[in-house]
Amino acid sequence: MGNKQDKKQDKKHDNSKEPRFAVVLSDTDNDLRAVQYALKIVGVCDKQGEWRKGIHGIRVIHTGDWLNKWAPSLEMIDYFMVLERSAPKGCDLRILNGNHELEILHRVERGQYQHLGEKRVAFIRSRDLVHVFGNTLFLHGYPTLHLLRFLLQILEEKKPLNRFNDRVRKAFYEGDHALFRHEEGKVLMGNIKRARLYYHGCSHDGEKRNAKISKLLKELDIHTVVHGHRPNILVQKDEAIEMDTPGIRIVNNDNQPKKSLLGAAIVDRKGEVVFVNAREMYWQGGEQKFKKKIREILGVHS
Repeated sequence: MGNKQDKKQDKKHDNSKEPRFAVVLSDTDNDLRAVQYALKIVGVCDKQGEWRKGIHGIRVIHTGDWLNKWAPSLEMIDYFMVLERSAPKGCDLRILNGNHELEILHRVERGQYQHLGEKRVAFIRSRDLVHVFGNTLFLHGYPTLHLLRFLLQILEEKKPLNRFNDRVRKAFYEGDHALFRHEEGKVLMGNIKRARLYYHGCSHDGEKRNAKISKLLKELDIHTVVHGHRPNILVQKDEAIEMDTPGIRIVNNDNQPKKSLLGAAIVDRKGEVVFVNAREMYWQGGEQKFKKKIREILGVHS
């Protein structure tokens, strides 16, 4: 019985049917204009923010902080609910929760934000915290030893990460783990204030954390990590530095899209990354030439 169920699940999650590219957004913080502009530039959505006809083989991923924790936008939630529901065949939407969304859920539990309503709260709560696409790990913050060990434990149980994300949600929403803030009686697993200091520091056994993290990511078959959480100066930051995480590329995709308006990344299944921002657009000779280049990469017809 169990084997039959496993075969059904394996067929359902056949990687050959996965999208070819991911369009990745980060830290848009209630800004629907920035979200729709980025999706329009790459050719995924039209001027109204709806999926363009004929789109195929593209996954839109948001790595968290899609809402403002102080005043979550109903319009932003509703837009993503519709975009997820209306995705054409061969495309989909994967929204991850960041510290803003987790804080919103904490406040809902304390009786705040009642105006969100049950459906919107359920949508926020149903979001994943990590996502794997090909050889790339997407998450909101930097990968830590604690978090990667937890993911490796799931993988060693022969339960693919994306299929078993309900366990990850349960651990952080209902269990004894916290991701971005200290909570009484919980183990903090995901927050790094200064990445360089953390990765260059040593764990309890005296070994450098960067070497351990690199090893864990390779065991997870991850070559590239894309995250947000720590703002850059209007452009994405590529921290593919051997001394930090040997053999692993770590990309910070938070280029403050509320200020720069344009911020996204194109990632293929091997982890190759193309940045979509105002500086890249300028270097390519303006919006029209940049749109043409990006859409050629994605195989989107203008």
